[in-house]
Amino acid sequence: MDGVAVGRRGVIAGGIGLLAGAAATPAVAADRPIDVLVIGGGLAGLIAARDLARDGHRVLLLEARPRLGGRVAWGQLAGQAVDSGGTWFHWHQAAIWREVQRYELEVVERPVADHYFIGAGGPLRAMPPEELDGRLRRGLAAFWGDPALQAALATPFAVQASGDRLVALDRMSVEDRLRAIRLDPVDDSALRAIFSDFGRPLDQVSLAWAMQRMANGLWTYESFMALFAVYRLRGTMRALCEAIRADGGFDLRLGAPVTQVAQGAEGVSVRTADGTAFAARAAVVATPVEAWRAIRFSPDLPADHRQAAAEGMAAPRLSNFILHVRGLPGAVNSFAPTGTDPFEFTFTHSILDDGQLLSAYAMEGALGVRDGAARMEAALRRFAPEARLAGFVGHDWGREPFSLGGSGSLKRGQMARFVDRLDRPIGRLCFAGADFAPQFAGFLTGAIESGARAARRIGGILRRG
Repeated sequence: MDGVAVGRRGVIAGGIGLLAGAAATPAVAADRPIDVLVIGGGLAGLIAARDLARDGHRVLLLEARPRLGGRVAWGQLAGQAVDSGGTWFHWHQAAIWREVQRYELEVVERPVADHYFIGAGGPLRAMPPEELDGRLRRGLAAFWGDPALQAALATPFAVQASGDRLVALDRMSVEDRLRAIRLDPVDDSALRAIFSDFGRPLDQVSLAWAMQRMANGLWTYESFMALFAVYRLRGTMRALCEAIRADGGFDLRLGAPVTQVAQGAEGVSVRTADGTAFAARAAVVATPVEAWRAIRFSPDLPADHRQAAAEGMAAPRLSNFILHVRGLPGAVNSFAPTGTDPFEFTFTHSILDDGQLLSAYAMEGALGVRDGAARMEAALRRFAPEARLAGFVGHDWGREPFSLGGSGSLKRGQMARFVDRLDRPIGRLCFAGADFAPQFAGFLTGAIESGARAARRIGGILRRG
């Protein structure tokens, strides 16, 4: 359970227990051939396994953790089911919204903040909503306003079609663009604060990836901002994972980290850490990119895959928390430029009879779950002196051995090399994952679109024999 912790009266239920029904999954009999092995039980792997099984293939999913979900996780705090990993989505994101509607899952909209706090060249300070709105509108209009930049992302769902324009944009960082547009200092700080969501220092973040996110928001302020954190599932992401599992008809092994993957002309063989071997006609590798480092592939992976694994494509130090807080005057939203505050993002998750729950993100790992309640309360009091922390749950994703990072965070040069490329079939292998998904790289919906694509491609391989 490295990287997972609770404080006072919080409980990480998903981190220590199995999904309902998972423990009862029977072992795959040796005389029943497996068509497809799916390695990794996050959203991408779950979708790939379900779709292939529903197409009539025998599928075995191998997950290293004692639970499903991957970089989504869940627990209990103040009597509420809460997420401590991937949480937020929007109906603009077709892949995840289709799954939510398919399983008729209840959606909750987070409260609109009454009070905003921003780190603008100094300590967090209160800012009236209308002032913040104006500053962000001006800043974003300048940031994406160059028609030449927008032309490079004319087809955000097929970025490789932009060719050399994408490559040129991908050489630039978000920091390069901010310096070029020379905003008013406070406008600049406001924009840097919301851009801390990109997961790493802005001089490392791919401008092409940032622009894809903006293109997905139709180059409009309202739609772009809506993609940050608006909707979540009342039953946490566990509800979606369990629905896919129940609908899937695939076999499952938990606590089965894969260490070797070999493929030949007729099929794929896999070995887990305890020495158990499995064989199938094809396989989907749906672990985080960083986890490829711990798997020996034979033959070796192509150069791009090896380079992606070495570089990493996820926010490397992200820790995220749900905090039970008393004493706040109303719903709050605070954000600060990367590395300038212990929590770059803090906002009201839900209002309770006994205080409220806050979502809090330490994008650069300035606070981790091991730091404890006193340090977290001190961080909250930087903008809310009256705050009293009653409990928390959290996850240090960079320390989690089967993730080695949080949500997707693409560096300069990675989009042109990896997005819509790493998922192309290699013999009888396909790779799936949020961080190189074709349209929403780094998002929950990207994991789903990537898993569905891998299932279609593996299905084609199987049909050809």
